[in-house]
Amino acid sequence: MPEDSKGPKLPPKPEKRIIPQAPKAPTIGDKAHAGRLLSEFLRRIAQEETEFVKDENGDDRMVSKAELMARTMFKIALGYEETIIKSGKDGVAVEITKTIKPSAGMIALIFDRMEGRAAPTNLNEDKKRTLPKKVSAENKNRLNELAQGGD
Repeated sequence: MPEDSKGPKLPPKPEKRIIPQAPKAPTIGDKAHAGRLLSEFLRRIAQEETEFVKDENGDDRMVSKAELMARTMFKIALGYEETIIKSGKDGVAVEITKTIKPSAGMIALIFDRMEGRAAPTNLNEDKKRTLPKKVSAENKNRLNELAQGGD
């Protein structure tokens, strides 16, 4: 390696950084977009008719994943009995019946879905408004009603 009067020749500096920069953090918009995509795919998959259930006659009937999930939710909400067959110590099959109690959480979830859930109120927002501001807003609403000919 030829040497200069200034000392040994150093290798050129790399142009790229050895440690890459951290990826950009996802924004609220990115998360919302991802959530919409996920919901769309879940709806599509829920409509696929790939599952079997027994109908009134005991025959298998094909249903969508969404219907099977709804049936499972009702089953959990109402409670059910499950029969488990195990082999005993002497090799004889033993039937064990297990009773699953109704789920209050699933009942509430189904009721909310069927009847519609009440919108949550923002209590923090009401605490920020003082009484005179609340009264002023109510008076303004009443005056606007009167001006528009309302009773």
